[in-house]
Amino acid sequence: MNQRLSWRSGARLAALAVACCASLVSAKKPAEANAGYAVSGSCAGHPAVTSLKMAPGFCVGLVASDLGAPRGVLPLPDGRVLVTDRGPWDGQRGRLLALSFGEQGEVQLKVLLSKLDRPHGLQLDAAGRVLIGESGRIGVVDLRPDGAVLKPLIEHLPTAGRHPLKAFIVAPDGALIVNLGAPTDHCESSDPAPASAPAGFLPCPVAEGDQAQAALWRYERVKGEPERWEGKVLARGLRNSMGLAYSPLDGALWQAENSRDSLPGPVHDSATRPFDELNRVAQGRHYGWPYCTEADLRDPAFGSFDCRQYTAPERLLPPHSAPLGMLFYDASQAPAAWRKSLLITLHGYRPTGHRIIGYPLSPKGQPAAKPITLVEGWDAATGLHPMGAPTDIKADSKGRLWVTEDRNGTLLVIAPVVQDPR
Repeated sequence: MNQRLSWRSGARLAALAVACCASLVSAKKPAEANAGYAVSGSCAGHPAVTSLKMAPGFCVGLVASDLGAPRGVLPLPDGRVLVTDRGPWDGQRGRLLALSFGEQGEVQLKVLLSKLDRPHGLQLDAAGRVLIGESGRIGVVDLRPDGAVLKPLIEHLPTAGRHPLKAFIVAPDGALIVNLGAPTDHCESSDPAPASAPAGFLPCPVAEGDQAQAALWRYERVKGEPERWEGKVLARGLRNSMGLAYSPLDGALWQAENSRDSLPGPVHDSATRPFDELNRVAQGRHYGWPYCTEADLRDPAFGSFDCRQYTAPERLLPPHSAPLGMLFYDASQAPAAWRKSLLITLHGYRPTGHRIIGYPLSPKGQPAAKPITLVEGWDAATGLHPMGAPTDIKADSKGRLWVTEDRNGTLLVIAPVVQDPR
């Protein structure tokens, strides 16, 4: 592995701060630029999309379109909604957007930050500060009346390879759990061994050791130096941990795994395998990538080993479904079937993707054996709706779910129909 992975945050925040005055953009009304959605009526004060198959008790509204490539979403206590626009994949053209809403449903869009490097994740920390994940760093967004100031917290994260976007989550104790993401599909660029390799384990460098990149890292403030953070590996063998959520029931960290795309040598059924995964993350565990996928789909290119030495997934998600957003949902306004559930956005373009599913939880916090569906029927239908591309998902205090779609450039809201706050 060529890149050294001992990252630290900079202490000179004032010198590194990036300021940006907000620019007001004339947001197009959904009826004027609807990204292929036909709308009729109202959902939570926004034009309702009526052609999708929704779970009973919910509606979906088209909030805004023409947002670029929206990835992360974050509803704020003051009623605004923040969205990251990833921008082009070549970087340095991403944005942080703020959407506010008038009493008649009109949308006002402000660009708070620009020239960002492929921003993705958005979270609030315990102090109520907005945190944003760019490709190579995690930063704090200081929201001001005239715009925002960005101050780096954790820098020099890896940016090369297939998974440069940074998803992260704030732990209950204030630490940051950051997905680094494997640079390859199945460690193919490391050329571990031909399929005919002799017996003996041949490890993948980015999945092993205290500098593993196919991993979740835990970052904590350095004692006595509150502006400096240092990190270490929390769990290894995770190809791309885009969905992260802490359970409010038992405090466990859950991860939705984007599994490898291509299958090991003797396996050829790439249409229906491999499955993506739902993992319960524990300190020091190895979850098998790239050696084992699902529970026991072994890759012989890495020599001789037993998949039982790795932690198996708790649940198998649909194959090639690309889980990206995830949250525990327990809104009192929601239908009873959806209270205490784990929601996951499936972003994939294959038939198993472009939908939102949920797992009802047991009293002990264990997901049900099979998911239920919140939104489906999201295949492209001319004149009705485009193929769905649900990316991130967050809930607000009113039980509404805010969903970004990067391929369609939209922000949607999914709301319980028992109440309409506007």
